[in-house]
Amino acid sequence: MNSPHPSENNPEVTIPTSSVRPSFWRILGGGSLSISIIVHAILLAIGVVWIFQIIPEKKPDIDFMPKGGGGGAPGAKAETSMKKRATMTVTNAPRLVAKGASSSFTLPEPDPASTTSSVGALGSSGLAGGLGGSGSGGGKGNGKGKGIGDGMGPGLGGGAGGMSPFGMLDPNGQGLVGTYYDFKFDRAHKQIKDRWEIPELCKVYRNFFNANWDEKLLSKYYQAPQKLAATRIAVPVLPAEKAPTYFGAEETHYPAWCVLYKGSVSPPDSGTYRFVCASDDAIAVRMDRKQVLSHHYCLGKGFVDKPIEGLFNKSWLPEDYIPHPTHYNSSKGYLACGQWFSVTKGQWTQCEIILMETGYGGLNSAVLLLQKKGEEGQPLKLFHLDKDAAPIPAKVGNPTNIPPYDSTSPQWQVRRLSSFDI
Repeated sequence: MNSPHPSENNPEVTIPTSSVRPSFWRILGGGSLSISIIVHAILLAIGVVWIFQIIPEKKPDIDFMPKGGGGGAPGAKAETSMKKRATMTVTNAPRLVAKGASSSFTLPEPDPASTTSSVGALGSSGLAGGLGGSGSGGGKGNGKGKGIGDGMGPGLGGGAGGMSPFGMLDPNGQGLVGTYYDFKFDRAHKQIKDRWEIPELCKVYRNFFNANWDEKLLSKYYQAPQKLAATRIAVPVLPAEKAPTYFGAEETHYPAWCVLYKGSVSPPDSGTYRFVCASDDAIAVRMDRKQVLSHHYCLGKGFVDKPIEGLFNKSWLPEDYIPHPTHYNSSKGYLACGQWFSVTKGQWTQCEIILMETGYGGLNSAVLLLQKKGEEGQPLKLFHLDKDAAPIPAKVGNPTNIPPYDSTSPQWQVRRLSSFDI
């Protein structure tokens, strides 16, 4: 049978076939994948831009904040900054002097034995403890340490400042350098007595005075680790048992101790002066190696209590007494006046002061004032070695032993004793 031929009424449709095979990428759906990748890339770019817009800019670390004082954890950056400051310190820096210039302010002589002492003091116990205790910063806290003992102002513990009733924390600073000796212990801090009898201890002091204030007689007893620099002798009433805590030692019962201050001083004006004092228990002063004040609270007008007969020679006793304005009960109602001494402005005079606790404890206090010859009857001056003669802070005990004085009292200059002076 013959096949029919195509015609207009019965057309035959022919579908052409391509000779090109599709690529493997198209077989896998590459077109759709490309579109998806492009869409996701655009979304990712938008997300990155948005994230960087909402993240705050990192603030630079502040490296001048103190890391001590009881607050804040010390960081590595602060450590590095302190080390950099230490390495930048110039050792043996020469002193600059302006010839022909005059000023009432006098720089203390440099101490050859303690170059860059101020940096050392700040590094070991100044900044680290907030000019406080001899330790490092106290981690997290508020920087309001109570200080060693009761703390006068900031005391010697954490917090700001460095003052105590017995002087400033930095013994290399401006002031008379004070050393604490405790007669209950030997040099190794081994107890040798539980309690001194007053007459016996007074003889120890008397031997010291008779030997021209030879400190070797004190050095066989315990010396506290911390020295202080006093710019004034004005100790408010405080428990005698707590005195050693201001020098880094432990509180002691039946206290028997002394604090010996040394330095050189120069008066604001040439003239003849005498010290006026109240003390509990005792105080003595030597100027230019002459004992010019010797007082104990048991001394009064014209009498000496039996227990302290061995403390002072008769030639050292106060020359005169004036009424204590506030009648402090341990002063017998009087202020003791020492012997007159002459000093010259611009010249240095060796000054030594000893505060004494004579054996039983209780309260302790001392104040040292001045009277210039020809100014009797005028307000007493404060013997001070700092610029400010402001009234003594009353944050320890009861300061009623400190009588009123002239708040404009002129400043005496001070410097540390050199080996030549000693």
